[in-house]
Amino acid sequence: MVNTQTLKTLAPHIRDMLRVRSSILGRPLIGPQSINIHVIQACDRKCAFCWYFSPLISSPPKRVMLDYAVLEGVIDDCHEIGVDEINLEGGEIVLYPFTEQAFHKIKDLGMRLKAYSHLDFESKHLRYLCLADRLIVNFSAMTEESYRRVHGKIKGSMANLIKHLDRLLVARRKYGKPKIVLTFIAYDHNYKELPALLELAQQREIDRVYIRFFKATKEMKELVFSKQSLVEFREIVENALGAGYTFQHNLENLRNIIDNGHQFENIVALTSTPMHNDRLFVYDSTSGKKVNCQVGWFYSFMDENGRVIAPCDSVGVCIAGNVYERRFKDIWFDNDFLHNTLREASAGIHTCSSKWQECRYCGYVPVNKALNDKINRVRGETLAVPTEMDDQAKKA
Repeated sequence: MVNTQTLKTLAPHIRDMLRVRSSILGRPLIGPQSINIHVIQACDRKCAFCWYFSPLISSPPKRVMLDYAVLEGVIDDCHEIGVDEINLEGGEIVLYPFTEQAFHKIKDLGMRLKAYSHLDFESKHLRYLCLADRLIVNFSAMTEESYRRVHGKIKGSMANLIKHLDRLLVARRKYGKPKIVLTFIAYDHNYKELPALLELAQQREIDRVYIRFFKATKEMKELVFSKQSLVEFREIVENALGAGYTFQHNLENLRNIIDNGHQFENIVALTSTPMHNDRLFVYDSTSGKKVNCQVGWFYSFMDENGRVIAPCDSVGVCIAGNVYERRFKDIWFDNDFLHNTLREASAGIHTCSSKWQECRYCGYVPVNKALNDKINRVRGETLAVPTEMDDQAKKA
């Protein structure tokens, strides 16, 4: 068992190197860089593309939320074991009754904070959302008519969303945060609105726009791109790449996915289990190649039921434990099942395996490549690591 008492005092570059060493050694020496915590399974929208609350889904999940006393314990553990960042999401994050307390606690302990929201709510929530270092905002429609059609919102409006977005941008210009990321979920009914979103992002000096395909289920199959729509969408993406936008975006990666030409062929559906829904695979982001997945050493995921699931929030092949029963730090450091799963992923996985088939829809491909490059550089070094790191690692 790792002595965690000094991990929170380590410099960021030492923490980072310890995670690299964790992958190489096959056992955790420090907490993950980031942990994604679903605090509530509830939303006041019925977005067409949502695999939980879409109107097309026949059996939406019941409202569940993480007990705040348990969440506080997890946050304390994260601080103790050297976690750098906590991501809070739902459902809709402002529906969690203890969001404000959680935000303050995370920031008081000096960790970075990310949160996910649709921003279409009462303005009172802005006072604590401003504490976040980064806000990821679901923004997948550009007119009031399409906003209601796409997001299934009976109350509220796109105008309300933009009003709150502009207030947050004022805070960012004054205080440097929260950074704003707009996420556009593309599907067959809304892709033509992407240019308007990109123009809005440019005019308002948004920090980043992230466009992705939705994660379809069998019940949502009608939303999958037609061949003609995909041709048109590719042209939209190509034109956008030449527009010279100054914000960060993933347009080039999106074009590469579309250029592959196979992402909407041979659609396969998983059988629904407690670990996932009946997700459709509309493309293989790993290109069918064996992948050395390092993500699980750097990121952890916890659902609204308290389950710690590995190796990431997209794929759950390992329920490592439950924070209602064990402390998160104990689950992370003292769990053979978790560590064996992470070692297996590091050694290399293939999406033709039934165990790892959900990795076809991996959203961590660029991140994992960067992690692999970093780990391989350290493996290839012939010189000793810095003395400072060795000394601090021994204390840990």
